Amino acid sequence: MKRTRLIIGAIALVLIVGGLVWIAQRFGVGKEEKKAGPIPEVQVAKVERKTITEKVIVYGSVVAQPGKTHSVSIAFETRVRHILVAPGQFVRENDPLIEIELSPGAQVQFQQAKNAAEAARKELKQAQERFNLKLATNQDLSAAEKTARDAEAQLSGLQRAGAGGDNRIHSDMSGVIAKVDAQDGQIVPPGGPLVEIVAENEIEVKLGVEAEDLSAAQEGAPITVVAMNDPTAAKVDGTVRLVTRRIDPTTRLVDVYVALPEGTKLLLDGYVRGEIQRTEKNALVVPRPAVLPNESREFEVFTVANNRATKHTVKIGAENPNEIQVTADDLHEGDPVVTVGNYELEDGMAVEIKK
Repeated sequence: MKRTRLIIGAIALVLIVGGLVWIAQRFGVGKEEKKAGPIPEVQVAKVERKTITEKVIVYGSVVAQPGKTHSVSIAFETRVRHILVAPGQFVRENDPLIEIELSPGAQVQFQQAKNAAEAARKELKQAQERFNLKLATNQDLSAAEKTARDAEAQLSGLQRAGAGGDNRIHSDMSGVIAKVDAQDGQIVPPGGPLVEIVAENEIEVKLGVEAEDLSAAQEGAPITVVAMNDPTAAKVDGTVRLVTRRIDPTTRLVDVYVALPEGTKLLLDGYVRGEIQRTEKNALVVPRPAVLPNESREFEVFTVANNRATKHTVKIGAENPNEIQVTADDLHEGDPVVTVGNYELEDGMAVEIKK
């Protein structure tokens, strides 16, 4: 009998406990206590309207000014005996560049010019003698004089071009050899390029700039150029000479040309880095930690009002290691923007500002 009562009591206890659990689950007893948790603490700073400066880094190379490469050529057909310079070599005015000789065809042409000039001189002398003896007219003498002048001009032109000279072509300027177009033993046609020279004062820098950074690369703006292949090289202070109005289809960048000060020793075709100071006035500026990237590849900041976090999607502009320019219609100067604790925030979440 006693054992039966114990069994009945145990069953009743199980039923009572189960009923209490069901009632708690049914009416949400204790749910609020479970949901309630610690309110996140954040630190804030004021949105400021001020001037912000950013260092824009761009890259490029050392080039000749467009159209400023000087080509050395000969007016008659030649054979190259020996190349005396190499690409990249610095030459001074009157330095020898290349040894040449007349090609077989040019030798015949030069000899014919010499023969024609000599024959024209004899003919002119005879015409003058006949004229003195009243055996020739003024017209005959004028024709002989013209023939002699034409023959002398053709011979002089060949001689000035190097025919019959010391067989060496000399530089007419100081500069850098940009390209050697011929090789030993090659027959070069009249006017064919032999060597290309860039004058020392016609070397500049060509940089590729993102379209969004063009506001920093205005014509006349100062820019610092650093040689990438020589860590010990001194920085060069240049000036933006030309900003093109075209995006290069290969690099997707805008070409910007930089004039260099006289005496700059940057290597032609060398790789360089350019540093431009970009300044934005009257900009909304927040501390860098306040700006967060989101999953949509956009940027956002949180402000606090009435102890609630509000999310703002922003566009960023100029930036430096400490601050970022932001733009948003619902963000204003003086708003408290979250700088610490913003990674765990959601829009509308309750927060506590840490003093």
